[in-house]
Amino acid sequence: MKLFYLALSLIFFFIPFSILGETMSDLIWNNGLYYKKGSKNPFDGIVTGEINGSFKNGKRHGKWTRYYNNGRVFSISNYYLGLKNGSFITFSKNGQYIEKGKYKNNLEDGLWLRFFENGKINYKGKFINGKKTGVWVGYYYNGQLEYKGSFKNGKKDGIWEFYSSNGMKYNEFSGIYKNGNKISKAL
Repeated sequence: MKLFYLALSLIFFFIPFSILGETMSDLIWNNGLYYKKGSKNPFDGIVTGEINGSFKNGKRHGKWTRYYNNGRVFSISNYYLGLKNGSFITFSKNGQYIEKGKYKNNLEDGLWLRFFENGKINYKGKFINGKKTGVWVGYYYNGQLEYKGSFKNGKKDGIWEFYSSNGMKYNEFSGIYKNGNKISKAL
């Protein structure tokens, strides 16, 4: 009977380790695909540890979570056959949001927000196919407006205003931009 309980205990001890999967250090990257060391087949399965996620045909697929050494979540991202697709979030070591956005086919797409550790917004703006577009606004740590302006196809375009941390306008940087170049001084 003691032998039975010993065998049962060993089974329950080793089963969780076999279910957990591999770690990223068990894999190698070769020609755009991940392989388990010593294997010639692209890796299918899950990885655990500081990074948790799954692979399909050697490519990241599904939800991926990365952790700080203290066990808190560093980032959550989503992949579809190796390309970032869907929400992307990063956190500070104390659990505050640092960045929130979305990817589509490995390119930033939609509203992106970046935060200071105090929880206030650092900047916000929109991407389309990986290029900044529309109005972008940035703030200082104290919440004061730092800049406001528009992008078109990833380049500054239109009126841009820049401010000091105490609210004074920087006329030397402010002005009208076209195709990323300043074409006139501040209004």
